[in-house]
Amino acid sequence: MKKTKKYIILSLATCITLSPIAVKADNGSDGKEIIPISAPINKVDQIEDVVMADYIKYEGKITEVNNNGKYLSILVKNDESDPYNGMVFHINEEVILLNDKTKDFITSDTLKKGMTVSGYYDKNTIMTMSLPPQLTPDVIVVKEAEEPGTIHVSKFNEDLISSDGTLKLNVDAETVKIDRNGNQLEKGAIGGKDLIIFYTISTKSIPAQTTPEKIIVMGKDEEVKVEPEITVLDKLIVNEKEITLNKSLYKNEKGVMMLPLRDIAEALEYEIKWNNESKTAELTKGAQWTAITIGEDNYNFAKMLIKLGTAPEVKDSSTYVPFSFLEEVLRVRVEITEKGMIEIGL
Repeated sequence: MKKTKKYIILSLATCITLSPIAVKADNGSDGKEIIPISAPINKVDQIEDVVMADYIKYEGKITEVNNNGKYLSILVKNDESDPYNGMVFHINEEVILLNDKTKDFITSDTLKKGMTVSGYYDKNTIMTMSLPPQLTPDVIVVKEAEEPGTIHVSKFNEDLISSDGTLKLNVDAETVKIDRNGNQLEKGAIGGKDLIIFYTISTKSIPAQTTPEKIIVMGKDEEVKVEPEITVLDKLIVNEKEITLNKSLYKNEKGVMMLPLRDIAEALEYEIKWNNESKTAELTKGAQWTAITIGEDNYNFAKMLIKLGTAPEVKDSSTYVPFSFLEEVLRVRVEITEKGMIEIGL
């Protein structure tokens, strides 16, 4: 019994110690000022905003290579035991392919199953909502180097400090400086650009400083690339299959190409529901959902509000959406063929 009493006494003492106790304060001068929890936070107590890096890195092993002769994509996973893990990278001529061992360019046919790669993509890159997600990266680096080294992909200002403030470049005569085509560059041509940096040693300062071994300027050629015009208005291609539309495309008064929503949705295997009272259409495909309302430049996708600058319209009793709806809202890859036809790839 004595043991039991001790435990009970100890438990009561603990409860008294930990339990909140309300005490009425005297009105005298000894009472402390009570600050309500809604009181404003002092500026010194506020947490500073964290600057997000321009480019996001995803590293893993290539588990699949899909090449139909026209499109090339690789499935990269960092956890092969998870069927939903990974990311699909679509590779086109704009993607910079590199080997970290040689620090040189490689061709797409060298990408093989089992290779470890790092993909870098702009933080604003359009990504599908599928599992795994799909996107077109800016840079792919094959990891084969045995010696330690670091690759940093970022925009740098004229002082050669990265946009996130983590790295400063001290370029010397030994630093190789080239553009994406392999042309040699002067030091003055790299400031204010998006760069791929190869380096090994850096200081522990903030920002860290390094003398890079190699710098590649990611900027695309300055020459103007003329995109083919959409001239085929009654057909489009989805996953290499030509589809005839029930309603033709047209340009509105502002010159924006408008697409028939129902034809597009059904071609992409979305289920579409129309609410005549609210003039709203809902599109669903598995876990993917989006909604549009006639006359409102508010496009909902995955609980995000997207504005395209053009509201949905009704023409000949059919709902139309702007051309940008495909990439910006449905997050599909779109190209215009040389024959002037829209081609959509999932």
